[in-house]
Amino acid sequence: MTLGKIVFWVFLKKLLIFGMTNYVKGTCELFCPEMEAKLRIKERLLHYYELKNGEKNVPGQLVKSFARSAAGIKAPRAKDLRTEHCLQKTVEYLLKDIILDKRRPFYSVYDFIFDRLRAVRQEVVMQNYDERQTLRLLEPMVMFLAYSRYRLCEEPLDNFDSKICNQHLQECLKRVLCCYDDIDVNKTLDALNRALSLPKEVSKSEIFNLAHQIAMNFWHGNIYRVFVGIKRLPHILSAIAALKLQTLRRKIYLAFSYAYSSKQLVVPADFICKLLLHENLADVFADCKYYNIEVNVDKLSLRFSKTDFNSAATVLKEKHEIFVDKKMEKIYLPEILLLKRLKLENKDIF
Repeated sequence: MTLGKIVFWVFLKKLLIFGMTNYVKGTCELFCPEMEAKLRIKERLLHYYELKNGEKNVPGQLVKSFARSAAGIKAPRAKDLRTEHCLQKTVEYLLKDIILDKRRPFYSVYDFIFDRLRAVRQEVVMQNYDERQTLRLLEPMVMFLAYSRYRLCEEPLDNFDSKICNQHLQECLKRVLCCYDDIDVNKTLDALNRALSLPKEVSKSEIFNLAHQIAMNFWHGNIYRVFVGIKRLPHILSAIAALKLQTLRRKIYLAFSYAYSSKQLVVPADFICKLLLHENLADVFADCKYYNIEVNVDKLSLRFSKTDFNSAATVLKEKHEIFVDKKMEKIYLPEILLLKRLKLENKDIF
């Protein structure tokens, strides 16, 4: 699409939005509008994290919950919609106070924050916030969803649905990218093309360059370099990248099964352990058992065979990686999720 067409469609969208639709500007300064708060208190529909000190039916700090739009429902009133300032304070409250609450498992924390942030996203649309307003509210949500996707990757489906989390993460990312594009229409949504046209202050970032190198190495099939790069990534980026490690490990095992498919050839187990970012040999041997890779009696080396490799085996479930967890232990989570470090040091964007 040419630049002229992009400008035309952006203009047309703005015309349709501002010329044909009346949007309500919120005036509520409470985390939960009064009418909803009264109804939920009366019907005893308070979440655990909205109870005062966890006491049953004793209201504490309520936060507006997500409700699907339905046909026949009247347009919201200004007093039922929160101001931009209130929405920002709501996001900060959720990603600072609630996310650090240790009284219940993190999947319970996630469920509450996920729902309340979804309500914030809903109001962003209802009030037709501009690109910069939207970015301020959505960027922390991207960070939260990415962090949660890793933190809860080992949970059973009853506690955490990774597909739903992925879906909302992608939706938020796409909306963020569209906001960037509307601010500067001379951009496209293709990730690698975008990387070539970023502002100098971003393109010169060590973190950006590392992430770009990883993407290019994966594109060219250099999986070894991908592993090397992932280990160097900082906290949240390292965590979200680690979710692909099981897929990448399978690729390496399969490649070795073809490259070293000979009775005379063996590969040191220690080398495989370090290459695939495993913490110990026990993890390597577990993989070998799953993919039907022979471990020598001395357990010092592995023998690969393309005929024996279990190519029908699905990719192993994602898991927490020790090298990632060590990085996560060193951060103050709210500061990272709310992108506060961005104001302190540009190199700590992620």
